[in-house]
Amino acid sequence: MMPWPALLSGLGFGFLIAAPVGPVSLLCMNRTLRQGLSAGLATGAGIALADTSYALIAVTGFRAAGEFTSGYAIPLKLLGSLFILYLGVIAWRSADAAASAEMPHRGSLYCFISSYLLTVSNPATVLSFIALAASLGGTSGRSLLLPAGIAIGSFGWWLLLTLIIVWIRGRLPGSFSLLLSRTSAVLLILFSLYGIFSVFQ
Repeated sequence: MMPWPALLSGLGFGFLIAAPVGPVSLLCMNRTLRQGLSAGLATGAGIALADTSYALIAVTGFRAAGEFTSGYAIPLKLLGSLFILYLGVIAWRSADAAASAEMPHRGSLYCFISSYLLTVSNPATVLSFIALAASLGGTSGRSLLLPAGIAIGSFGWWLLLTLIIVWIRGRLPGSFSLLLSRTSAVLLILFSLYGIFSVFQ
């Protein structure tokens, strides 16, 4: 009998862990506003793959990975914050370029890889997935259906978000879309500065 509770738990957890507004959410929204559905979906797919990678680590019991992320939490957080700063500056410059009709087009592969790297640079993510696997216990906590469900749930959220942004984008004046794009870029930069400050604290 297949452990369907593991799949359902993964679906719910994947959706919920993706939903809170944070740097990756802002990045996905910004790219969807500037470049459209394909860039938003590529960004969401990179995030979902990172979540799935950490879920696989959790259910297969790769203790060394957890110890590595715990041991190098500070440099990983610093690198992640610097990467967010870079992406925020790029987002702001791209918004300005869009206003002058000279917006550079970054491919879906770039969107996918950068969002994946940004997500895996957060050491707290792997700990949350290890805690999930431990809390489920037994067959569910070791089932590969758990990361499969997380992949579906996480990508489901990004699909929903990008579709909403595309729908909004088509119904707002260009000036308001530009304002949203610049606001998300500023918030990305603020997230990065907070992360850098917390590292040195």
